[in-house]
Amino acid sequence: MSETTRSNWICTTLDVLDCYRPALGATTLLTAGVAAKDKLWRKNETLRIRFLQEDQSLHDRTLAAARSWLVDGVKLQMVQAEPHEKSDIRVGFDANRGSWSYVGTDCRTIHPSQPTMNLGWATMETTDQDFSSVVIHEFGHALGLLHEHNHPGARFKWNVPAVYADLEGPPNYWDRATIDNNVFAKFEASDVVVTDFDEVSVMIYTVPPTWTEDKRSFMPSWKLSAGDAATIRKLYG
Repeated sequence: MSETTRSNWICTTLDVLDCYRPALGATTLLTAGVAAKDKLWRKNETLRIRFLQEDQSLHDRTLAAARSWLVDGVKLQMVQAEPHEKSDIRVGFDANRGSWSYVGTDCRTIHPSQPTMNLGWATMETTDQDFSSVVIHEFGHALGLLHEHNHPGARFKWNVPAVYADLEGPPNYWDRATIDNNVFAKFEASDVVVTDFDEVSVMIYTVPPTWTEDKRSFMPSWKLSAGDAATIRKLYG
């Protein structure tokens, strides 16, 4: 996947109570990253990851990318769970379901037979940069991080019709409620942890210039940025 096609695989987060999505707000970007403070795991916790499909080589590749979040100072561990072992995060690879994740400890509210994350674009044939970008982004959500453009202080000048036109069509086929929740809505300031905004964060959407009235665009990193590392240390250091 090239930089010109990344908007085709932006993800959606799933909130169990949908409690972070107030009414659609105005949109010029202020300096803050964002995480769901009541959905964070306990420090020093070992998260058990169970994979629901595919073979061990893909599991190993996925876990290696996910562990990018475990930078120096972060008090978490990730290990692979056995097929019938209790797990905290369950990963599917259904190519027809896109890429998405529940946020943080919401994963524990999902039935143990069901995935808490899907990596529909992660295969052994996916290039290293695209693979890392997708996996790190989704595991960021699983650790409680949110999309930075939904920060309560964000002031994007969205070209709303253009965003609808792109995301209502292939390959996303999102309805307008999903688009509103994942692109335009803002989080309540009392519910989130903020850090300095990083426009190349792996947690920001690809925003093509056609999506903004001032033609401002963003391209996330394919690896953990300095800002991402600072954020995860603030949450789990």
